Amino acid sequence: MQKVEYQINRLAGQLRLKVREFTKPQTVEIAGIKLPIPPNISRGPLEALYAGYYEASELKIIQANLEKHDRVMELGTGLGLLASYCARQLGSDHVFTYEANPALEPFIRQTFALNNVNPHFHHCLLGETSGTQDFYVAKSFWSSSTIQRKPDDQKIQVPVIIFNQEIQRIDPTFLILDIEGGEYELFKYANLHNVRKICIELHSRILGSEKTEFVESKLAEQGFYLDPKKLYANELLFIR
Repeated sequence: MQKVEYQINRLAGQLRLKVREFTKPQTVEIAGIKLPIPPNISRGPLEALYAGYYEASELKIIQANLEKHDRVMELGTGLGLLASYCARQLGSDHVFTYEANPALEPFIRQTFALNNVNPHFHHCLLGETSGTQDFYVAKSFWSSSTIQRKPDDQKIQVPVIIFNQEIQRIDPTFLILDIEGGEYELFKYANLHNVRKICIELHSRILGSEKTEFVESKLAEQGFYLDPKKLYANELLFIR
């Protein structure tokens, strides 16, 4: 049954992609959330938006596990899909989201406006200490990272606020992490406080097996275990 459902969804996505490549809409809708199409967007993110699978795995995890009492903290806003979805379910005051790439801020704000939500948004990195940090902006916005992956990535300076102070201030129960390999540095010092659920994309291709295992061990030290029912390639749910 799951295989049949997968094939149907795949074919539907291919059809949406073909139609939208022809009509070139300025916005698309995923899980009831309207998203703008940034001009000059690279091919990979454009296909994901047109076909409807942009952040699909993370969205599945959140849809299945978000509860009414949750407070959400998201690192890596992207275009604002997940933050907007969570704000719709919980109210904007219960959602806090952070994005390092300044070029995405206008589109994040547009996503919030299109969906009548206003989560707490910050343009910054979260780190061990405050200050500034190098950040590398890639041609495909979803590959931008604190780790330089290609020679033509644009290096910029981004403000940093202290992760452990911010998590104490917000007191989230649900943490969403998609920071393109930055999870290794984060878990060297992160105190997860009262977080009970973590939706994380582990970028093992960037980190390698040793650093990926380090992240998993740090989660285990703080009492988290992997939910084997919520496995979507590199998108995982850890709970405690």
